Amino acid sequence: MGDKYLIVIVEDSEITLYKLRAILLRLGYDVSAHNRPQNALDWLASSHKTPDLIISDVMMPGMDGYTFIKTIRANQQTAKVPVIMLTSQTDLKDKVAGLEAGADDFISKTVSPDELELRVKALLSRNKEKSSISQSTSKVISVFSLRGGVGTTSIAVNLAVAISEQLEIKTCLWDMALSGGQCALMLNLKPKNTLASLADWPEGSIEEGLLSSMILEHASGISLLPSPQFFEEGDLVNRATVDLVWTPLLSLTPFVVVDAGNHFTDPVISVLERSDAILVPLAPELASVNATYQVLRLFEEMGIELRKVLPVVNETFQKSSLITAKIAEGLKKEIFAEIPYDNVNMVRAINQGTPYLSLAPRTST
Repeated sequence: MGDKYLIVIVEDSEITLYKLRAILLRLGYDVSAHNRPQNALDWLASSHKTPDLIISDVMMPGMDGYTFIKTIRANQQTAKVPVIMLTSQTDLKDKVAGLEAGADDFISKTVSPDELELRVKALLSRNKEKSSISQSTSKVISVFSLRGGVGTTSIAVNLAVAISEQLEIKTCLWDMALSGGQCALMLNLKPKNTLASLADWPEGSIEEGLLSSMILEHASGISLLPSPQFFEEGDLVNRATVDLVWTPLLSLTPFVVVDAGNHFTDPVISVLERSDAILVPLAPELASVNATYQVLRLFEEMGIELRKVLPVVNETFQKSSLITAKIAEGLKKEIFAEIPYDNVNMVRAINQGTPYLSLAPRTST
């Protein structure tokens, strides 16, 4: 696979340049090596080639690495190419400056061949994954809240049913509430295999047929990829598990609704980062509003676009003390939707293992 990737190296030290080039050639990559940033820019312009990865020094004559990366990011041809900054400096401020300029990784000049290989493979794999995800026509909507008891699972279940029944689009509900997920219970389904079954699966991919055998069909027309049945199995699911099922799941169904639970774990973050939209349920009370504010802040720090984050006020009380306008003002973000109070039918739906939308469609909005 290595010979399919082109890596550009920019390093003014001839010894370091030779060493890096030799390692990468031995790994099977195509390499274009340059001792000046301007030489690399001229080569990119004249060759009309788009590299798969760029490795750049920081302190170089004529143009430093920060300026070089900013130039790379400003060019449409190379704007999305991953960049590793290679430097002898260890100051945190220099690393932050590199990341702010647009670098994706930051490693020492004394990096070992093994570590360099791992870093390069990781960035190439991540960039390839992003490209395949962006080309997918399937849509993923996640439902997530840091506040428990605001209806995250209920909203995820009924959103999946609504898309399936009202839009007539095949929809899969993916339960990523890894410790105590309740989607199967709310649909009265009894899973035999869950995500925990893939804990020891070798790195790579799984066939659609195997994933299909784990997915349960529901009378409403939706399907369910269930979470681990037992609390202690939640830790068996990690980012690698998400990577494993993502592509085959999206090829099986045009719409995926994820119950992302209420914990910021690594696999949940992996799903949220890839979601097309994220619904954030909140109750009209101060603690819930504060939790939602923290979610928005964390999403912004993680680089998740806030335009795809949609707060939903769920009226969990018969009489609410906070009006929607005040909540929006506190969050500094428009409320996407409001769900009216209907505690009787909601409790009945949960106890019967029937989606609320199927049990009381006339009261659903």
